[in-house]
Parts: sequence; structure tokens; C-alpha cells
Amino acid sequence: DAVEDMQSIDSCEYIWEAGVGFAQSPPLNYIHDLNRSELLRLLLTCFSEAMYLPPSSDNSVLNPWVTFFCSTENRHALPLFTSLLNVVFAYDPVGYGIPYNHLLFSDYREHLVEQALQMLIVTLEHEGGGGGAAAARRPVSPSSIEEQEDYDFMLKGLARLLTNPLTQTYLPNSTKKIQFHQELLVLFWKLCDFNKKFLFFVLKSSDVLDVLVPILFYLNDARADQCESHLTHKLAGVVVG
Repeated sequence: DAVEDMQSIDSCEYIWEAGVGFAQSPPLNYIHDLNRSELLRLLLTCFSEAMYLPPSSDNSVLNPWVTFFCSTENRHALPLFTSLLNVVFAYDPVGYGIPYNHLLFSDYREHLVEQALQMLIVTLEHEGGGGGAAAARRPVSPSSIEEQEDYDFMLKGLARLLTNPLTQTYLPNSTKKIQFHQELLVLFWKLCDFNKKFLFFVLKSSDVLDVLVPILFYLNDARADQCESHLTHKLAGVVVG
């Protein structure tokens, strides 16, 4: 078969995971996950230009990498955003629930999920983030998500990941525990900020306690560190209020 021309490729057919706006779940391929993780790490380095500049540099200059990634000139922006979102919320660290499976098998998807979370946060933070008309014009914006089944998919995935570190079992350390709950809380805050319909869906859902309980747990756990507790305070206020 002839190699496809890059300009003719419809990237919507190559979304990484089923979920928001995409029903087909591609077969897992750890080589693809490793390659995607490396590419996301490279992009994150390019997006983090400000970290490598001296403090006296002009902060008003936008990062050209993030600007292009989030612009309408990038025709792959929407499929990429959808892929990142679906990879995060479809991830199940427990899998089939076999005790100590995380010690027996390598989980390549976890690294991809963590990189995808950081990519989502960076792109949503571009130009200060925020909802409203400005967000609606962005090709990579949660404000364009309107289907109830997509909200349900996102909420269930968020609740599953947030409650994972709280899971208790009879066998010590038999269940895999994720370490990126802080990034999940930031993403949840961003999603609620961009998409008020999603926020109202969360507040009216019967699963709201599955999100509120871990938020309160992290709030209590981070009470000694004001830097960490600030976000959880705001999230708890949003969910309770």
C-alpha cells in the first residue's frame, strides 16, 4: 500500500482512545503509547519556554509553540485535544483487579496519561485560560463539549482516578495507586471554568459525591501546605456551593 500523504490524512480517524466525540476504541499498543509519551514530553519542553528564560525577560511575549498548537491554523488541534482528554478519562489503573498486577506487568499507559494531563493543563492555561466567548473561539476548548454522554464519561473517569489513591484492600499495596491527583484537580477546575454546562451536570449528578469525597480528602491531606490546599479549597467550594 502507498504511504498516505500527510496533507490528506484525516487525523480524526486516528484519535487515540474512545470517549468524547469518538466511539471506536483502538487496540492497545505499548509501542504507540511509548512514542506518544516521548512526543508529548518534547512538546511540553517546547511549551515550557518560560521556565528556561531569565526572570527579567519580557513575559508578554506568547510562546509560539503553544500559540500555534491552540490556533485554528493547526488542523490537528481538535483530534489531539480529544485524544488527550479521552486517554485521561478512559484510564483505569486497576484494570481487571488482579492483586499486585502493577508489580508483575509494566503499565505504559500511565506515563501517557500523566503527560496528557500536563499537556491539557498547559494548553488550557494558554493566554490565561478562562471561559466565555474567547474560549469558544479556540479549537482546543472544553466549551465545545455539549453531549450528556460525554459529560458522564468525563465525570466517571474523573471520579475513578480521584478515588484510586483512597482505595483500601485486605492485601497491603495490592492495588496500583496513581500519583497525579494534583494534575487531575487542576484539570477538573479548568473544565468547570471553561464549560459551565459540565459544572452544572456534575452538581446535579448522583455521582457528585464520588468527586466531592476525594476532594475533601485531599483538602484535609494538604491542610499543612497552603500552596496545595488553595486549589482544593476552591474546588470544594464549587462542588458544595
